[in-house]
Amino acid sequence: MQDEFKKIKDKVITGNWIESTSKGKGGVGITLENILGKERENFEIPDYNGIELKAKYSTRETHITLFGATPDSYLFEIKRIQREYGYPDATLPQFNIFNLSIYGNRYVFLNQHYFRLSVDQKNKKIVLNIYDNHFNLIDNLISWSFEMVKEKLERKLSYLAIVHAERKFQHNVVYFRYTDIHFYQLKSFEEFIQLVTKGLIRITFRISVYKSGRKYGEIYDHGTIFSIDEKDITRLFDKIA
Repeated sequence: MQDEFKKIKDKVITGNWIESTSKGKGGVGITLENILGKERENFEIPDYNGIELKAKYSTRETHITLFGATPDSYLFEIKRIQREYGYPDATLPQFNIFNLSIYGNRYVFLNQHYFRLSVDQKNKKIVLNIYDNHFNLIDNLISWSFEMVKEKLERKLSYLAIVHAERKFQHNVVYFRYTDIHFYQLKSFEEFIQLVTKGLIRITFRISVYKSGRKYGEIYDHGTIFSIDEKDITRLFDKIA
């Protein structure tokens, strides 16, 4: 694996400004993948020879996305969350959306409800607890099984590379320069679960609706994301290079 680390570092950290190969928000990561000769795909596997790549240029967004995982407690949980706990979209108020980050160490308030994660060790699952505005528990049916989360974590994130970049605009073209890279190895699933309990790993729902086209008004699930603040990354991973 050390040889793979060196190959990535030698290809990426060159000091050169590189034109973005994508105009979208994920340009910094897509451009990095293209440098390494990786084609884009939707499979949940590590990005490059067993190493998951995370590229960042903004200091405003400190969280690192670990993986996406829809609740596996029931097939239509996302639709139920949107229907029962969502709030009106700003431009299409006749349709509900639900965008919220939820933690295991504190309550988060939205639309007359409080939300908080808990870890059910007996039944081996992470649970989303929902309370009314008097803190009475009204819903604890939404959950992620340990089995599913562990499989995703260990398959995709046994090894991780975090790459920092600078960005500039020149003649309406975006360029990136990759400035440093650090490599990490996953500690354990047990540590992951502890970090959920402590609120250091959060779960973010990103549920909206299609605003045009043939799917107008239908649910648009952008993914349910597990993430961690970069400053806490060594709580979950050992730095190895």
